[in-house]
Amino acid sequence: MIRSKLNFDILEAKKAYANGENITELLRAQKNLGWNTPEIIETAYDLQAGSYIADIIRDPSHSKLYTAELAEILQEHIREGDSLLDIGTGELTTLSQLMCKLKQLPKAVYAFDISWSRISKGIAYSEMLLKNKFKIIKPFVAEISEIPLPNKSINITTSSHALEPNGGRLKDLMIELFRVTINKLVLFEPCFEINTDEGKIRMERLGYIKNIDGIVQELGGKIIEKIVIKNISNPINPTVCFVIIPPSNSELSNTHFHNSKIFYSVPGTEIPLEKVKKFYFSEKVGLCYPILNGIPILKSSTAILASSLRD
Repeated sequence: MIRSKLNFDILEAKKAYANGENITELLRAQKNLGWNTPEIIETAYDLQAGSYIADIIRDPSHSKLYTAELAEILQEHIREGDSLLDIGTGELTTLSQLMCKLKQLPKAVYAFDISWSRISKGIAYSEMLLKNKFKIIKPFVAEISEIPLPNKSINITTSSHALEPNGGRLKDLMIELFRVTINKLVLFEPCFEINTDEGKIRMERLGYIKNIDGIVQELGGKIIEKIVIKNISNPINPTVCFVIIPPSNSELSNTHFHNSKIFYSVPGTEIPLEKVKKFYFSEKVGLCYPILNGIPILKSSTAILASSLRD
């Protein structure tokens, strides 16, 4: 039996995925959990890496309609010189197709996912689709709960069903999104409240999010627009665009490292990371983060304590 860091049976999970079973349900059952942990989400998505690209190549019709609708909304909020952050970018499929359709491209696009395998496969797809436009994308591995970017460093944060599997953790994730975002969040996420009874049962069974409105209000943010997306793939998983203004917070510095060689930070903090050979390093806290095949892996769980590195 081969187990992961949370004692999951990985071989059983791979066999279940091959049989078409829901991996998050299986892994929650293994640990007797009622919610999806980051490790469950990482394992489930890593096992299916490449499947989204394969689906689009096989039948691109829905993806074209979906991303055209999203691009029409997103482009209303991007100004010249803006930076964009795509959380839970997966295989970069939605982001890449959005960039093909946006009239105004951001100056820089930061895109991360919890799964290294998905990012790796997504880079190859995105380079093929975007060609020269790909150079503005900076892909990396991270968790939404600990984004390795400084406070108030991103103009626009977006998502496409990235918050979806994080039921029970939505408040903490929104706090982190508010920490890094300057202007707006344009989030395309499932909406429990407008779903059918059948859809609500499904969302609860899968550990999906609910009550975005209430949590944003509780944290001091403001939803200025809600748009129901028409071109969805599953009628019992409706997508809504939530356009959100982050709360004002004078305690968060407005650091703007975009023109500096140092931009990434220790996950969830302001502490800058410096690239040293094939890893990122913080001299202040003595932590190193690996780079695998050119992809920074900036998660607390991958950090190596090396405080004597420069002694």
